[in-house]
Amino acid sequence: MSKPLEITNLYKRFGGLIAVNDVSFKLQPGEVVGLLGPNGSGKTTVLNMISGALPCDGGSVRIGSTDITKMKPHRVAKNGVARTFQLVRPLPTLSVAENVQLSLAFGKKRHWGREARTLAEEKLAFVGLEGRGDERVGNLTYIDQKRMEMARALASEPELLLLDEWLAGLNPSELRIGIDLVKNLQGQGMTVLLVEHIMEAVRALCSRCVVMSAGEKIAEGPSAEVLREPAVIKAYLGDDHA
Repeated sequence: MSKPLEITNLYKRFGGLIAVNDVSFKLQPGEVVGLLGPNGSGKTTVLNMISGALPCDGGSVRIGSTDITKMKPHRVAKNGVARTFQLVRPLPTLSVAENVQLSLAFGKKRHWGREARTLAEEKLAFVGLEGRGDERVGNLTYIDQKRMEMARALASEPELLLLDEWLAGLNPSELRIGIDLVKNLQGQGMTVLLVEHIMEAVRALCSRCVVMSAGEKIAEGPSAEVLREPAVIKAYLGDDHA
């Protein structure tokens, strides 16, 4: 069973730039929530702080009753958090299955050898890459690299999955495949925080949205309502459209 995510008064500064300023929100177990905003609004910085890739300058991050605010990424992963990145980051000298097996070695439970290979193949089958574990990553199409990255994230057995523009760059048919895959995760009770610019995907997947602009939260609520708010329209399109 997934655990709730709660971030409170999250704050991050880079020199004179305040990238995230007093951001708070919660995710309940099994929710798929969109974290939206124009480029530079601080969304990826929030994901980086949740996953431990960046230290927080203020505020806290909790998974259930566990405070993960000051944990290193490998400790955050052991507490049930996995993520994807804006750009797929495969290890090109390894096979598809070996890329996934790395996560199995460093996730909540450590798996090695034949057991790890079997579990890697199961994750690959789940994302639509059944029987392709021996291929080189360079042979995969873009959507299949995205699938492999998802399998790698799922191999760490997360309770919370952070998807950072995972659907970006897909053509319409590939986008449908990606949406269906996230829906399958939702059907299994996975909690997902989704950073995304593709509104078709947001509307299809996210019951709620949190919207950021210039490092601050400007809206939160049901997706259909939030996307109509003047402050959100202004943040994306400017004053003339608000």
